[in-house]
Amino acid sequence: MADINGKTRKALLVTLGVMLLRLPVGWGIQLLLPNPEGDPAIFYAALILQETLLWGLPALLLLPWRSRRLAVRSKCGNLCVAAVFMGLAAQWALMALTPRWVAFTGASQAAIMLPQNEIQWALAVLALVVIPAVTEEAFFRGGLLTGLCDTTSALNATLLTTVIFALMHGSLAGFPAHMAVSLLCTLAMMTKGRLRAPIILHMCYNGAALLLRDVSPALTPVLPLALMLAALVLWMLSRILWRGRYRRVSWQEGVMLGVIILGAAAMYLPEIL
Repeated sequence: MADINGKTRKALLVTLGVMLLRLPVGWGIQLLLPNPEGDPAIFYAALILQETLLWGLPALLLLPWRSRRLAVRSKCGNLCVAAVFMGLAAQWALMALTPRWVAFTGASQAAIMLPQNEIQWALAVLALVVIPAVTEEAFFRGGLLTGLCDTTSALNATLLTTVIFALMHGSLAGFPAHMAVSLLCTLAMMTKGRLRAPIILHMCYNGAALLLRDVSPALTPVLPLALMLAALVLWMLSRILWRGRYRRVSWQEGVMLGVIILGAAAMYLPEIL
């Protein structure tokens, strides 16, 4: 039990450290790669470096990316196929919902530079699709989720990981989208216990943003896609809700969770105020 509890606390401490280092890492990248907005190649290189430093390297500290209480299923082919659909469908549906959220909140959207040649396209795919999917899933689903699964119920671990992922992205405009994709990726991991499915889902979600960038939101079949995604979410939830409840997190772990959630939420204050 001591080893299990230690893994949970390590995951929370590393997550807290990442939250505190977000701004310093961003400043360091700006010094190393000044004026990324002027050149798409530098812009994508900065994104790759940021994803690697913030999520990739810390994820290595949380190996192994599995929990003793999260069953690992050897076969996950069907879920991987479903993950492709869920990633594409989620991006397509949220294309119509995000502008309404932005109009409602008045949030500002970060501009994404579009590639202009083949080399920039290769960098864009790495920076916007592949690297974020691998590093963020390794950190949040491989490290944080499995650590929480060791000490709390499957449902609590699912909800906490979903919320922390969305909050730590620090984007008010993208918050609903981050919550949605985080929930889908977390459920995919909880269903089979393997990172393959959430990585594929995340990759397809990000890739669809490039593929569908010129599609009008008015052409998006929001209701049918939302209903299909809701059905898949309910199915995956039904697969994990039967799992027994474990002990409650200790007060030390509860304090760390509170600091992580409140600290990540505080990043939104300048934009809200």
